[in-house]
Amino acid sequence: MRRALTPATLALLGLVLMPACGDHGGATTEGASETTDSTGSTTDATTAAPTGDPPTSSTTVEPTSTTMGPTTEPVTGTTTETGTTTVDTDTTTGDPAALCDRLGGEVGVGELVDGALGVVLNDDRVNGYFLNNDVDGGNLRACLIKQLGQVAGCAGVAYDCLDMKTAHAGLGISTDDFMDFALDFSTALDTHQGAHPDLGDDDKTAILGALGELAPDIVEDATSDATVYQRIGRKPAIKSLVGAPGQAGSFVDNVALDVAINGFFAAAEFERLNTCLTRQVGGIDGPTRYGLEVDAPPGIDPGVGVGDECKTMAAAHEGLVDANDMVGIDINDFGALVTDLVTAMETAGVAAPDQDALLGVLGPMCEDILAPEFKNQCPGASKTETVEALNLATSIPDDTYDGSLASMACAVLVVPDDGLDFVAAVTLTVAADHTFVGDLVIKIQGPDGTISTILSRAGLVEGVDGQGDCCGDNSNISQSNPLTFKNGGATDAEQIGAAIPGTNDIVCVDEQPPIACEFHPNPGAGPGMDLDDFLGLTTKGTWRVCIGDAGGGDTGTLHGVTLAIDKVKYDPTP
Repeated sequence: MRRALTPATLALLGLVLMPACGDHGGATTEGASETTDSTGSTTDATTAAPTGDPPTSSTTVEPTSTTMGPTTEPVTGTTTETGTTTVDTDTTTGDPAALCDRLGGEVGVGELVDGALGVVLNDDRVNGYFLNNDVDGGNLRACLIKQLGQVAGCAGVAYDCLDMKTAHAGLGISTDDFMDFALDFSTALDTHQGAHPDLGDDDKTAILGALGELAPDIVEDATSDATVYQRIGRKPAIKSLVGAPGQAGSFVDNVALDVAINGFFAAAEFERLNTCLTRQVGGIDGPTRYGLEVDAPPGIDPGVGVGDECKTMAAAHEGLVDANDMVGIDINDFGALVTDLVTAMETAGVAAPDQDALLGVLGPMCEDILAPEFKNQCPGASKTETVEALNLATSIPDDTYDGSLASMACAVLVVPDDGLDFVAAVTLTVAADHTFVGDLVIKIQGPDGTISTILSRAGLVEGVDGQGDCCGDNSNISQSNPLTFKNGGATDAEQIGAAIPGTNDIVCVDEQPPIACEFHPNPGAGPGMDLDDFLGLTTKGTWRVCIGDAGGGDTGTLHGVTLAIDKVKYDPTP
């Protein structure tokens, strides 16, 4: 059964909503009996979260991230200054220590702070700010005790920690966050009152009023919609979006029902999976810090803790295979994961711009998630770099080829360094004129010195790489019909001109039947096998494409060379 809001809580709501909403408001609390969080769930405002145990040494909380007041002045007279709020500590006796006494003295103040932190740590709406191991819980507790002790007029207690604006700068705390923290504190006050019956409702109102006045210095997101985290509905909504098997419409349930990828999750720890994915999404622009998990209260962030933090994406997916086919994650599997996430976000009503923001973070994780043999399938992990040397008009020395690059006409091409430094494939195009293709030898030299022979005297089975034999195919080649060499080319390079019925006809023009002007390399007696000679080698640096003439009486000119290099980020031959 819900109980009505206490006068102290009503006063707090008014103090928070007025400065937070300003002229945008319409929010009112008069006569209210419940509050609704941003996920749409309605809870009793006086019991917004269960009372938890005080934080232990292994549970850390945000340093001064939601403390009660910036002032450092000592208590004087009958009032205590906290920010802009004046708290009357005892209107009947004028004794500034009376409120402190009714709280149970400094010991009681510490008990109240521990109780409040216990409630906060059990409240998923706000505990994301605290359950990170870069939070100094001891410092937070000490500052809260000083602050509350000063408000209560405890003798010799003065707040000397950071002012509120400095302490909370950059945290992105919203009005919803502040309200939920304040309501948790109100819950802790109610519990504390049970152990200290001298503490009156007016005392609680005064304490909560002091807290409420701090909203302008603490709240950075007055409308609770400045970030994806806030707009989605904060941690409770993210937990529901991630979900679990059987939670219809959630991401994990979508994956569990997806036969294309559910084999990867056969041995998954779904509680831990939910916690880690929730923290990961919540850390995009929210308060959680993925990988900095702590020992949370029972039932909060299950499956993780000190020494068992969420793994990096690379570590979490290392060695992961589909139980159905024992193959690692490839780009199609990754695409299925993305589709399942999009479906879950649409079911949850996540707006399109926020979906794009989440997917924008997920995309770069592709390389960490895919198995090593598939990483180059990820966006940005591959490209085709085309480098050209055109308008060369370089004479091919007649009858000088002796097997060396020095005896050939060469074009120099430089491939830039852009982080994609492994060769996955090479395609070569040569534009030249020559009256006897059977005289020609074409070679490529890579940046590391590797040499591969692409063409070696078509139509002639020569004994050595050089001069001495006669004769190969007597067809002509023309710059108007460049020759393209690539692995998988339709015609063996040794057969260039073989389908031409006459003499002195032009390759790629006069074949019967016509052929595609793409040739698979054939090294003949020269070094190398084919363009896979460069597979996995470095792309960056200077490449040379050279053409030589090993027979007398026919001449030619090299006009242009084009190298198209498929570059990848990861070695394709690990």
